[in-house]
Amino acid sequence: MQIIPVSYAEVLDEGHKLFEGYAAECSIPEIGKTDPQREIYFAMERNGVAQCFGVYAEKLVGFASLLISVLPHYGKKVAVVESIYVDPEYRPFVGKDMLLELEDYALKAGCVAILYSTPTGSRFEKLLNLKKRYRQTNTVFTKAL
Repeated sequence: MQIIPVSYAEVLDEGHKLFEGYAAECSIPEIGKTDPQREIYFAMERNGVAQCFGVYAEKLVGFASLLISVLPHYGKKVAVVESIYVDPEYRPFVGKDMLLELEDYALKAGCVAILYSTPTGSRFEKLLNLKKRYRQTNTVFTKAL
């Protein structure tokens, strides 16, 4: 299993089945159907504020999108995991390594923290709650407008 930084184009071109799984598990109905915006991802990538990661076994089996931003209230750089998904068949073999890879990249990019967003009640939420290194700090509420 290999987890590596890749271009958004690579994941968007190869990951159609993965995006279906991501949409089924992680979509927010109030925002609408997931519809990855290639040009927005590419622009963020070009500007150095986003990095995509691919999880490879014999093929692409997962992905993550990491956004890097300065929080104006703190004046500090943080990484935000905008999306993360691994094919359920491969999750038992990838979880810890995926987190370590994202965190290592964020640290090297000068971030002081990494923020994970996860659907309420998801396996990922349970995983992060089990780990002693993570602390739940916020709850997100959504309302359609």
